[in-house]
Amino acid sequence: MEERKFWHENESYIDSVMNKVNRLAEDTYIYILHLKQNRVWFSETTKDYFGLWDICSDDHYEIMRGLIHPDDLWEYEEGMPERVQGKNLDRELCVRIKNASEEYHMFSIHTDIVTDQKNGEEYLLILLRNENVLPRIDALTDLYSQARFGTDLEIEIAKKEPFAVLMIKLERFNNLNIIYGHDFANRLLKETALQFIFMMDESSAVYRLDGPKFGFILRGGGREKLLAFEQILREKLAKGICVNNRRITLKICAGAILIDQYDGEADAFSSKAAYALGHSETEHQGKLIIFNDEVRTSGNVDLELMKVIHQSVREGCEGFYVEYQPIVVSGTGRIIGAEALVRWRREPYGIVPPGMFIEWMETDPVMYELGNYVLQTALQETVELLTVLPEFVLNVNVSARQMEREEFRTEVLRILEQTEFPADHLCLELTERCRDMPLEAIRKEVEFFQGYGIRMAMDDYGTGSASSGIVLHAPMDEIKLDMSFIRGITEDAKKQAMVRSIVEFANSCGMSTCLEGVETEELQNYLRIYQATWFQGYYYSKPIGIERLRELVQA
Repeated sequence: MEERKFWHENESYIDSVMNKVNRLAEDTYIYILHLKQNRVWFSETTKDYFGLWDICSDDHYEIMRGLIHPDDLWEYEEGMPERVQGKNLDRELCVRIKNASEEYHMFSIHTDIVTDQKNGEEYLLILLRNENVLPRIDALTDLYSQARFGTDLEIEIAKKEPFAVLMIKLERFNNLNIIYGHDFANRLLKETALQFIFMMDESSAVYRLDGPKFGFILRGGGREKLLAFEQILREKLAKGICVNNRRITLKICAGAILIDQYDGEADAFSSKAAYALGHSETEHQGKLIIFNDEVRTSGNVDLELMKVIHQSVREGCEGFYVEYQPIVVSGTGRIIGAEALVRWRREPYGIVPPGMFIEWMETDPVMYELGNYVLQTALQETVELLTVLPEFVLNVNVSARQMEREEFRTEVLRILEQTEFPADHLCLELTERCRDMPLEAIRKEVEFFQGYGIRMAMDDYGTGSASSGIVLHAPMDEIKLDMSFIRGITEDAKKQAMVRSIVEFANSCGMSTCLEGVETEELQNYLRIYQATWFQGYYYSKPIGIERLRELVQA
């Protein structure tokens, strides 16, 4: 009764308290601590969820200590006294807390202080946010999710204090998936994530991005802290992660960005870190690449342009459009289909070729929206060509960002139904970055789309060993040979042997072949000896708009 009387006498502060609670609260549990008298009031919701006896108590430390996971207790005992003293109020504290059903969930603890202006009494507001029931926790690893990564980036940018973003990818993880199986690989990811958690403190946070990729936010310290943290990370993984009594040593590719200018958006900074990670993987053998340095030494990266293009995707793909390059029957040169190719145009930049932005975009989550835009637009614009050319087939590139998303399946089927485009006249081309996906995952996606009659092609075949692995494990319908094999082939015996063997392999396996880069009549006539199915190149047509394609088809 005394506790209830105490809170009743102080209810004049409810308005002030609740204003702050409303700013903090979203699917959360609240309690308030009177700092001077160390008395606590739990909301009814909080009391019921955690199975507490009463809403009032003067022993809240012991109550909470009994609910917090033993492995996280040290973090709570270290972090909460600081907040009681008014320190680190803007930093969340993350621990696992047990509810009334004896289940541990990950909670982020948020705090703020409100003061009674009459007598100077202070109250600590404590808000417990259940991260497990929100899309901010990765279900496999219990790390923060990619969605949370974006949210936290926005928060850090708003603080206008220097910080770093580090992205890493576990090298050759797909090989482990193949050798040891999907379940083992998932356990390895979970154990790796646990090691990352042990490395975190209040100035750092770790996130599961997609596949074997992880992100880190490192507050304060700048370049030196980034370099030291990345080195410790490599050393820890080099010692190996133990799963089922088997120790697996891991190597990483790493990309980062140092942020001390705050006029950008979270997506743009994330894209820059992903861009650096991509360069680490493809050009620097996994070495840490810091975006700030890469830009300083690379004259072909137009940051302002990339920012504008990125924002264009977020604004409904404004400025993007589709052009088409005809695909012809190799023996006759007659048009049989076309490949859809994305373009971007906006003043004062004019027409920007895809080579300037596609590599960048493929490392960013917005590539999913852009890829779907291209698919939708291309099907809408070309469906009428089937009335003129019934055998017409449309080839559309799909990125790893699309193939990795479960909802991509239903999105493709929805677009086909909406545009009334027949599924068996659509061919999806797997682009280069799809090769990073687990072979089993690619096989399942290929078989799903083929089940609806959609054709599947391997684009730029032969430019890496991964493309051969995909063709061997997944039932592809078509192989497209990269133009690097065609350029100069008439004078290069090795290229001649390579193209001949690939076409013969495809023919014997019932797959079609398309040779790209056919640019002259002489080259066309020479390539016919290989008996590929289709040709594509500037000799027939450069990429053109839908109106010009319609004219060619009708002709």
